[in-house]
Amino acid sequence: MGDYESVKTLGTRITQPAPGWRIDYRASLPQGAERVQSTRQQSDADLANATTYRSRFESDTEEHYPGSTALGVSTAVLRALRKPGGTPFTLVEAPEWLRQPADAGALELARSLTVGELMLRGELRAATPATGSQRVLVNGRPVDLPVRWAEGTLAARSGKPTAVRLALLDDDVNPLALAWRFGGAQLTVVRLDWPRPDADAALSAELQRTGRVALPGLYFDFGQATLQSGSEAALSACVRALKPLAGRWRVEGHTDAIGSEPANRALSLARAQAVLHALVSREPSLAGRLQAAGLGASQPAGDNTTADGRARNRRVELVRV
Repeated sequence: MGDYESVKTLGTRITQPAPGWRIDYRASLPQGAERVQSTRQQSDADLANATTYRSRFESDTEEHYPGSTALGVSTAVLRALRKPGGTPFTLVEAPEWLRQPADAGALELARSLTVGELMLRGELRAATPATGSQRVLVNGRPVDLPVRWAEGTLAARSGKPTAVRLALLDDDVNPLALAWRFGGAQLTVVRLDWPRPDADAALSAELQRTGRVALPGLYFDFGQATLQSGSEAALSACVRALKPLAGRWRVEGHTDAIGSEPANRALSLARAQAVLHALVSREPSLAGRLQAAGLGASQPAGDNTTADGRARNRRVELVRV
């Protein structure tokens, strides 16, 4: 069936109702699930001091929840975890999500995002061990990021306690939640992308050096070949990198090993063709220099038994012919 995926994009700076950021959220869901797409206003003051983590996003709305963070914990919570003792902490999530078994399918998890909310309160403290690393694809490359592990037992006003465990990026400026377990459900951040001002130059250099590169920053709908709007920066950088390079290039689609081989090959080819068409539509002169191929799960770049490994395997590569 594939992994459930959501994309959270740090958008424009805002000044009202308070200085901060606009966060755009889009869930890539299986067919049959309600599509979740919304925005969240995140103030600088809450990023610094809030003790409530509202990881859940509403559907089709403009959200504003003063006193909470959206993508991780605040700087104050992270700093408190470096000291002995605990810190007050509130988690806002969907009640059905917390009851999902660890092996729930993507459809069950996706549906649970839109069925009300539950506020869990308690104390968060440093786990044992307190520090470690979490592997994440950063602009297309696997990087072991430093994390601080936190755990606690949180409870609603009425209801049984829920065990919580978080892996937080150990960075005062960006204490993102990179992995978290709430009750029986678990989510992991597998990709961090941002537009680099030198993205085209970096792609060009890698293509000239190795003749092969996995294109970062491409996003597709769940199990589909539809490119999401967040792929625009990556596509534009690829066009600028390719245009001055001589020769012919193959756009290769790859998948993880979930699903049947024929379905994976068909999906990988469709995604490669979607990228090829997107590049040619932006630069028609590339039409005679590009071809598409779908290799399915035949050339894994990572371990298909792990979330980050499957994320590495779901990719589109540009290869010199």
